[in-house]
Amino acid sequence: MLTFLILPQLALGVSLQRTSRSATVPQGWVPNACTLIICASDKGDPRREMGIPGTQDLSGPAEPLAISAPNRDTGGTGTRGEIHFPELELLKAEMRELQKQMEVFKATLTKTQKVLLIPNGVIVGEKIFKTDGSRGDFHAANASCTRIGGNLALPRDAAENSAFQQIVAWHNRRAVLGISYTTTQRTFVDLNGHSVGFFSWAPGEPNNVGYEKCVEMHPDGKWHDRICELDWLIICEF
Repeated sequence: MLTFLILPQLALGVSLQRTSRSATVPQGWVPNACTLIICASDKGDPRREMGIPGTQDLSGPAEPLAISAPNRDTGGTGTRGEIHFPELELLKAEMRELQKQMEVFKATLTKTQKVLLIPNGVIVGEKIFKTDGSRGDFHAANASCTRIGGNLALPRDAAENSAFQQIVAWHNRRAVLGISYTTTQRTFVDLNGHSVGFFSWAPGEPNNVGYEKCVEMHPDGKWHDRICELDWLIICEF
């Protein structure tokens, strides 16, 4: 509601005309001025109704600005904080496929090696036992294997002993092993002088320790101690 209060000189009557000119006039008072009183409407701020901009209230906490990120492929839903990149996912898929192909290739290569090695070689674990049919005593056999980059074969466990036995059975000949008796340690050691932890002795063997210092394998896979000057099938390991 807007109310105007107008106080003209005529409404004041003669009394205003007779007022002493010597009366004190308040500073800033303008004669013949009108007093304007504006009351707020019950509908809200009149300035808002009239389109007059008001002052901004800075007393409250500032709201954070929402900054939109550039469009990006998030790779679908995931755990919080996880970011997916299509290129990385594609690379991982290609690596998995390559690994599968490598496994297939490895299996095929192993089968091919087995076919090519028979009856002169066999694969067991990461070791290959191989012979070219050569024969010789212990020292000749050791030198022959060293010359081609291998060692005179010595089974270290039951699986290797079984693989070695296959070659001996195929050739039906006894083969010398990379093991010998040392009088210093009074035991059988490998070519590096280390003690041996696996043996496949035949019943009653070794039966002439100290004199028969070398060891041979028979087609049944059993070991026998013998003198080192005999002629054996040479089997190397790689």
